[in-house]
Amino acid sequence: MESVGQILKAARIAKNLSHDDVEKGTSIRRIYIEAIENDEYSKAPGEVFVKGIIRTYGNFLGLNGADLVDMYKAQKAGADVEEIKSQGIREVKNVKLNISLKQQRSLGSGNGFSLSSIQLPWKQIVVSLIAVAILGASYFAVPKIMEMLPASVPAAENTTANAPAATEKQPVKADKVTVEMTAAGSCWLEVSADGTEIFVGMLQANDKKTFEAKDKLIVKYGNIGVMNVIVNGVSENLQGQKGVAVKTYTR
Repeated sequence: MESVGQILKAARIAKNLSHDDVEKGTSIRRIYIEAIENDEYSKAPGEVFVKGIIRTYGNFLGLNGADLVDMYKAQKAGADVEEIKSQGIREVKNVKLNISLKQQRSLGSGNGFSLSSIQLPWKQIVVSLIAVAILGASYFAVPKIMEMLPASVPAAENTTANAPAATEKQPVKADKVTVEMTAAGSCWLEVSADGTEIFVGMLQANDKKTFEAKDKLIVKYGNIGVMNVIVNGVSENLQGQKGVAVKTYTR
């Protein structure tokens, strides 16, 4: 079986493309293109970087980049490609259903609901009924009490009438998450917004990118130490961080 690198190299040659052509078309440095074609994956800075290159390079050549990544995983693990793909399907266990009404056929009387099949939260019902009763009693009792008060009794003084208006503002929750980034050197990125991949590629020194999502952004960095990141207007402290990293940014 051909390796992923051999497949990519053969496709590039068939399209009569040079390594420089691929570098210009994908923003992937030539050194990494050659390393992947020679299956020298250790020359790339991390697994995220390797998979990103394979996917982008494959898509650039008209191949299925995702399938090539699965093939790379299978070859690395010594497993079958279909087995690797099946690992992406997760089963949800311990699913609980809370059914309040259950339809039941009543013998001899056609279709209908049986009272014995209705399961209701009795404690909550009792508490709700007590609350309704108290409110109802208050509704009728308050007017009677007001009628019994002397007409000369002054209304209670509003102690808050002259109080200064509150100036404290509650923090406003952003309606989206925005991540601005500037590269100080070469860094591979893979960005997903709300579960959808929106960017895969390389940033070079002084390159700037801004990504937005409604709820969540997941960014995979190949070399996070060269990045300056601002999340919703606040600079992220990346001091001491380097190499491959995955960050999740939310509202």
